[in-house]
Amino acid sequence: MKDIHNRIRNLICAVLTVGAACAFAASDDDIARPLLMQAMGNQYHGRYQATMQLVNENFAEGKDSLAGWAEFADDVGERKICLAGSKRAFEYRSLNFGKEQWITDDNSRRVRRIANRQWKKGMFGNLLTYEDILKLPVDFFLEYSSCKGVKTTDSSYQICMTLKPIFQSFYSRIDVTLGKSPVLLKAMTFYGTHGEKLKSMQIKGYKEMEGKWLMTDMAVADNDSLASLQMCFRNFSFTESPQAQGERVRSGLSLVTKRPMVIPGPTDGTGGVDVDGSDEVSN
Repeated sequence: MKDIHNRIRNLICAVLTVGAACAFAASDDDIARPLLMQAMGNQYHGRYQATMQLVNENFAEGKDSLAGWAEFADDVGERKICLAGSKRAFEYRSLNFGKEQWITDDNSRRVRRIANRQWKKGMFGNLLTYEDILKLPVDFFLEYSSCKGVKTTDSSYQICMTLKPIFQSFYSRIDVTLGKSPVLLKAMTFYGTHGEKLKSMQIKGYKEMEGKWLMTDMAVADNDSLASLQMCFRNFSFTESPQAQGERVRSGLSLVTKRPMVIPGPTDGTGGVDVDGSDEVSN
């Protein structure tokens, strides 16, 4: 009888342990997903340009510095980068949220479209792929599948996230570090299909714009510290999107509708109306 009681007790403990583990996993996902979405929401999205400097360094080839500019139109999913240095010069353009990607080699002036099967190839050495460029800095979170753990410290959230199956052919998971107040991306560590560490990325600077935040400084390094890449964005300028322009125009038309232009009536008894420059209405 005692044996039976022990077995029942062990079974109950096992069930409770499994239930607690499931609840813990669910709570991790409940914590991680809103934090990642909050970090995305805090990122500035709009139309802007900036000067750009890139320093690519690796053990085999040494250091290569490139300078130029970058242009973003987030509302239509366009990105353009134009850089030149002593060893290389090129122009890269992405259209329709990455469905079309083009690159121009300034040395040969050859324009070629980057095929889908080449998106996972390196754009700057092996540290950043063409697909990475589309998702920097926080659009990786759009491919979130599940959470494998959440840790909270005084200054950050650390989230281990897996990607949707379609993206696991290159990265099996990404360890994400988010800062607090505001919730912003600080670092990501990328792991390969067999769980091996591939590279790490750190966001070292942000610029505030209309209550949102723009990345200004980023550094990427491979697992062996044999290659590194630094990106710096400066001298930002901002343009209004067509949608914002349309809203502004509609707002102006709405004001005119509320305050209609009144044309003076005839004063000479002839029944005619003479309107000249003196009767122009200015808003």
